[in-house]
Amino acid sequence: MRALWLVVGVMAVSGCGRTELVDWSATVTPFDAGTDAGSRSDGGTDAGVRDAGVRDAGLPDAGPKPCIDGRFSLSPAEPVVMLVIDRSCSMDEFFPGGTVSKWDALRAALNQTLPVVDETVQLGAVYFPINGAEECEVPAITALPPGFGNADAILTTANVTEPWGSTPTSAALRVATGVLQARRTANTARGMVLATDGEPTCTSLQTTLNDVRGALDAGVPTWVIGIESVTRPALTLALDSMAHAGGRPRIDAGSAYFPATSPAAMVEAFASIRDQVSACSFLTDSVPDLDGGITVTFGNEAVPNDPSGVSGWSWTDRNNGELVLRGAYCTRAISMPQPLTVVVTCSR
Repeated sequence: MRALWLVVGVMAVSGCGRTELVDWSATVTPFDAGTDAGSRSDGGTDAGVRDAGVRDAGLPDAGPKPCIDGRFSLSPAEPVVMLVIDRSCSMDEFFPGGTVSKWDALRAALNQTLPVVDETVQLGAVYFPINGAEECEVPAITALPPGFGNADAILTTANVTEPWGSTPTSAALRVATGVLQARRTANTARGMVLATDGEPTCTSLQTTLNDVRGALDAGVPTWVIGIESVTRPALTLALDSMAHAGGRPRIDAGSAYFPATSPAAMVEAFASIRDQVSACSFLTDSVPDLDGGITVTFGNEAVPNDPSGVSGWSWTDRNNGELVLRGAYCTRAISMPQPLTVVVTCSR
């Protein structure tokens, strides 16, 4: 294993800035991605990326939780989040009727929202596309693994980068999913936030939807921020489809994704997702077995089990004891934080 680092240098290419592979170490504790964490042309990774300098480093990977009869009071899980950030050439476009580009608005939103959670959410990031490889590849070593105190590194990259190139969304999602799969521990809840302006260009939309669903099946949901253009309905449809596939669509809203049609709307979208990630995921040390049962109470109110995710609770990663509140119950957890109570019964 050897240390591999990344920073970003910029040069202009055909009107879009071009991003080079260089060294993160000037802004963040170096991370060890391993010489065997090779990248494939489809953006996948054959080995997990190991973290360094984060508070849960060294904790054992979570195994299946046992079934223990009793009542348990739960606190929110520690969120571990990978930002999957589109910096393709289309991000250089202005919002309709405006003077601010999508990329400048995204950069401003990151600068406003990330420092607030720098010590409460473990943040990592994958930017795409990446130069230094084929345009549709996202090498695993370009991922910054989640950790506390990573906001400066993520923002430094955003602030010196300009949009260029294609949109290898699937490749970036696979890398981020691989990083998070290596970070499954008994006290964390994992998720991805995809910020993009529409369809992938390196694969079909269906391939990207399959990747997002695969991540959800592995216990990694995806929130989608759509940096949208209302004049291009095909892109809006793609954003909606990705939000549904990721398992965290907006409820009772005009779109399943979090719309960002202006700088202010983008800040609002990031803040809303930040609150959901931090306040609505919980972990229990006891998981009912096949013939057992569980009841969930928030305050003095029973919370219904709702696998559809509209309003109630559902499992995110049952083996790890991770459950999530959705809809009105998540809204209450954000505005009035209090422990969640579960009663577990096991089969005899």
